[in-house]
Amino acid sequence: MAKEFTFNWQWDIKSPPEAIWKYAADTNRFNRDTGQPEVELLSNVKGTKRARMKLPILRVEWEEEPFEWTYPYSFGITRRYNKGPLDEMRTNAKFDPLPGGGTRITYSSSFITRNVFAQMGIPFGIGVIAKNRFEKAFRRYDEALQKNETPNESPHQRALGSGGRSRFKVQSEAVVKQGTNPELLKRLEEFLDHADELSIQRIRPYALADAWKTNRRAVLEMFLRATRAGIVDMSWDLLCPSCRGITEGHSNLAEVHGDSHCNTCQIDFRANFDHNIEVVFRPNASVRPIDYTAAFCVGSPQMQPHVVMSQSLSPLRSLPVNVQLDPGRYSMRALNVNGSASLFADVDGASKTDLRATQFGWTLDEHRVALHSTLNLINATEADSIFQLERTSWGDQAATAADVTALQVFRDLFATEVIRPGEEISVGSITLMFTDLRESTRLYRKIGDAPAFGRVREHFQVLEDAIAEEGGAIVKTMGDSVMAAFRHPIAALRAMWKAQVKIMERGEPMLWLKAGMHKGPCIVVNLNDRLDYFGSTVNIAARLPGFSQGGELIFTEEIYNDPDVQEFLAQQKPDALSRFSDNVKGFDDPFTLWKLRV
Repeated sequence: MAKEFTFNWQWDIKSPPEAIWKYAADTNRFNRDTGQPEVELLSNVKGTKRARMKLPILRVEWEEEPFEWTYPYSFGITRRYNKGPLDEMRTNAKFDPLPGGGTRITYSSSFITRNVFAQMGIPFGIGVIAKNRFEKAFRRYDEALQKNETPNESPHQRALGSGGRSRFKVQSEAVVKQGTNPELLKRLEEFLDHADELSIQRIRPYALADAWKTNRRAVLEMFLRATRAGIVDMSWDLLCPSCRGITEGHSNLAEVHGDSHCNTCQIDFRANFDHNIEVVFRPNASVRPIDYTAAFCVGSPQMQPHVVMSQSLSPLRSLPVNVQLDPGRYSMRALNVNGSASLFADVDGASKTDLRATQFGWTLDEHRVALHSTLNLINATEADSIFQLERTSWGDQAATAADVTALQVFRDLFATEVIRPGEEISVGSITLMFTDLRESTRLYRKIGDAPAFGRVREHFQVLEDAIAEEGGAIVKTMGDSVMAAFRHPIAALRAMWKAQVKIMERGEPMLWLKAGMHKGPCIVVNLNDRLDYFGSTVNIAARLPGFSQGGELIFTEEIYNDPDVQEFLAQQKPDALSRFSDNVKGFDDPFTLWKLRV
């Protein structure tokens, strides 16, 4: 005869809900920290997962429905077992803010079993042992947060053996010689030594930089140099554009295909350099061997941090949900409903909004909602559905392929890392810069071949230094010209300004540098065994230096409209900037262009 057991536990902690959420909602880590055994994923179709526990004798298998959650207030899961002592398990965790600060955690669970031995063991195993372990984990997270520490690292743990530590120190010498701050390398050594295995299975350099409160590019460049030195290994992970789960992981860029498939969402998608190819790192086995397959949960809200809310809703039902949002744009999607509803969150938005999903889709209107608001979810279809609210921005802590390949450090250290010949992968936005020297042929006739070549070579060095300093990369040189790539327009503008000033300071004979900049989408290709760019954005940028007389930067409105560029231009002399309109060869309509005199 089946019997149901229910448990309700409460604890008050000092940390606010949004702080404790990061660790409590990472159920993979939480299950590990509370002493639960490893699990193995058997299948994953449209979010419904089949899994089993890795136990030596007892076989425990179950089917798991997708997690439901609302950041940072609650999450829950249901498991239905087909092997093992249990029939069903439901858990729900709530994180309610306390009036004076802190959080009240309410952890509720229920278990249904027909097994007599399970019925005898659950009151003590769950009611006493599990309760104590859960409270201990929450208290430990809270204590670490109060000290501004990371619960995933322990100053007492020493994971690096003598051999791994020696190899790290020897190999790090090359990383320091290439320009990495020794203090950063010391922090990396401490991280690899004290972090737990789950934290180093997939190291995200931007997340680590944020935790260290240091420059993201400096940390990313350190990891690239450390990869070349053999301290860490690099992986190119393809992420589903919908659930953002990992669909593929490759050790070489040449192994990345333009087309991929997500089993969870059952969709095919095209890879994109700045949206769904993330570069992550893990320790090289010679420094610290770890088990990359270790897992304690097959699903977790923290596996999809861009999803603020995920709730199941029966047909023809509604559900009010309180949400806490950051300013910006969001999309509401529903399973088996075409399209999405668009939301914009700000302080002046509506405190309550109806969001209706029908068999015909969603309304086209954009909903303006408050940062703390109630979303009334309405399932006007005749089928069960899962409503998910997603941040539309990808600007989180992912170091994308576009970020990495636009660095000079990557181009210098990984010149052979290219996509396969014939493969084409898009990049949504890249800033491209082309330069040329005015009347360089006349310079050779005026001062002679050797002196002129020396001045031209000197100007290449100035450009390379300025571009690398601003986080860009030289894609190729063509005669006296340079093509460079940057992730952000302001970096290209600053690099070109610095280079122009230095070149002009070199004196007679004066070199007059012409430069053009444009931003937009393009295609990443393998051209002559080198990563290159192709498309209209390239064609436009390449023609812009022709509008310069030398000592001038020519750029398009896409560059001019960037907020950081606007701030830079506001600091220049009023007569240094001028606007004009002209035709660009190969394009029918005239372009609005801007000219900045150095």
